[in-house]
Amino acid sequence: MVSLFMVFIIFGSLLPIMLNMQRNLEEKKERVSAYETLHEAAREISSTGASNGQRTVNGIVYSWEMAGGLCVDYTDYKGQAERLCAE
Repeated sequence: MVSLFMVFIIFGSLLPIMLNMQRNLEEKKERVSAYETLHEAAREISSTGASNGQRTVNGIVYSWEMAGGLCVDYTDYKGQAERLCAE
């Protein structure tokens, strides 16, 4: 009975920690892809003069636009709109 209680305590505390770490990792992966999109957009602007474009990574569409500043818009895994701009 005590060992069963210990198993419930261990998994009851580790599962929320693991889920939180997974959520943080997913958010960071999306931000890295957004920064990579900013970098590729800057290269494309300098080579072709394009003012907007898109890139798809792991099923997420990253749309970039040069209007006053270079910004990337995407929808994260939770379905919320995100915007990342270069300074």
